[in-house]
Amino acid sequence: MDTETHDACGTEKTNWGRWGSDDERGALNLQTDESRLKAMQAVRTGKLYQLGIPLSRGGSPQLDYRGPTQRLSIASASDQPWWEAMAESIEIPAPGVGANEDMLVMPTHNGTHMDALAHVYKNEQYYNGHPTSSTTTQAGSQKVGIDKAGGFAGRAVMLDIAGHLGVDVLEPGFVITDELLEEVREAQATRIDPGDILLLRTGWMEGFRRAYQKGESVSFLQPGTGLGAMAFVDRYDISVIGADNQAVESFPTEGSFLSGHVALLVNRGIHLIENLYLAELAADDVHEFFLAVGVLPIVGGSASPVNPIAIA
Repeated sequence: MDTETHDACGTEKTNWGRWGSDDERGALNLQTDESRLKAMQAVRTGKLYQLGIPLSRGGSPQLDYRGPTQRLSIASASDQPWWEAMAESIEIPAPGVGANEDMLVMPTHNGTHMDALAHVYKNEQYYNGHPTSSTTTQAGSQKVGIDKAGGFAGRAVMLDIAGHLGVDVLEPGFVITDELLEEVREAQATRIDPGDILLLRTGWMEGFRRAYQKGESVSFLQPGTGLGAMAFVDRYDISVIGADNQAVESFPTEGSFLSGHVALLVNRGIHLIENLYLAELAADDVHEFFLAVGVLPIVGGSASPVNPIAIA
């Protein structure tokens, strides 16, 4: 990253002003029509991988204050008499015909989701100096909300840190450093180009799902990136970062509260994808692929549920 811009949150090198003073998309600007076309070269077998975890009341890591994801039925086959009466009321009889419908009620930060640049702030500022006063309870975030990100696609690489270290899951609180990321990249012989999407596998999600199936609790302490990993992010000019834990960064966080979120979302304008399921990519030893992410255009949203699709 060539920019020497510094933000109002400190002296750390940032992307503020790199794409203009009004920019709200951050490092997603690194992805272009040309880079997406080039990213197609990463597809060799055509095999598709869904990286999102199931949406249900249980089986998904969540914070207590957010509450569980809930799918609620609006109508079902048990309402057959109602369906038939409705059909008759519009004089289009439909004996034996009905439908199932439901609604989804969930915090946007449950399950596999992408954080908006409006998710975290410091000193009353979001990425690029946009003020927190642009966010209200009624309207949401009028600046750097998830609707400003839009869907995207590009070349992605996965660094399988757990696999490289020969463990099922990294220890709780394990901090991923720049040196370790470089070591894994070299061991995998993985090329990283400017604007690539970086996914990190710690094994935590697989450990969570195994524990859930056994009825065991899982510690909130998690492996993840530390502040030292920012040197790796800067060196390769990463556009988006995702991981198979709840926050990408480690818990407890290194340094101050949410220091990794501040370094990535606020300072660099890099969106985060959390709670990914990367086990199948790891099982197939896939480290390079085309990744498409459909982001729900939730106006003013601080995050969006996503089901990233990798094609290797």
